[in-house]
Amino acid sequence: MREVRMSGVERDDATAGAGVPEPVEPDRLAAELRVAIMRASRRLRTEASGELLKPAQYSVLGALQQGSRTIGQLARGEMVAAPSMTRIVQHLEDAGWTSRQPHPDDARQVVVSITGAGREILQRAQAHRTAWLARRLGELDAADRRILARAAELLQGMCSE
Repeated sequence: MREVRMSGVERDDATAGAGVPEPVEPDRLAAELRVAIMRASRRLRTEASGELLKPAQYSVLGALQQGSRTIGQLARGEMVAAPSMTRIVQHLEDAGWTSRQPHPDDARQVVVSITGAGREILQRAQAHRTAWLARRLGELDAADRRILARAAELLQGMCSE
C-alpha cells in the first residue's frame, strides 16, 4: 500500500518508519533542509502570528524577553539598519510593549526593555503559533511525528554547537 505524505512524496507503508532511511548525500540534504526550514519559519511567522504581532515585532520582543538591549544590539541581532530598528522599537513603545531608558554608561545610547504588556502579547503570540503548529502536526501519522521529533532533536543539537 502506498500513501502520499503532506509533502507529496510517496512512501511504501511496508518500509515506513522501519528506521532504514535511504542514504542521502550531505550536500543534497543540506539544500533540502535549508529550503524546508526557511519555508516552515516563514509559514510560522505569517500563518500563525495572526493579527497579534508583525514578524519583526515578535522577534524583537523575543530578544528583549532574554534581557534589555541597545538599539544597536537589536539591529545587529535582526540584521537590519539602526534606523529601521528605531522605527520598530518606536512602534513597540507606542503600543506599550517596550520602554526605553538612558544607557547607564553611554549617554548617546538608550536601553530597550520589554514591559509586562509586552511579555503578555509575546506569550499570546507564542501560544497562537504553538497551537497552529500542533494542529498541523496532528494531521500527520504517529510515525511521521516520531521522525519530526527526532529531526528536531538533531537540529537543536547541531545549532547548539
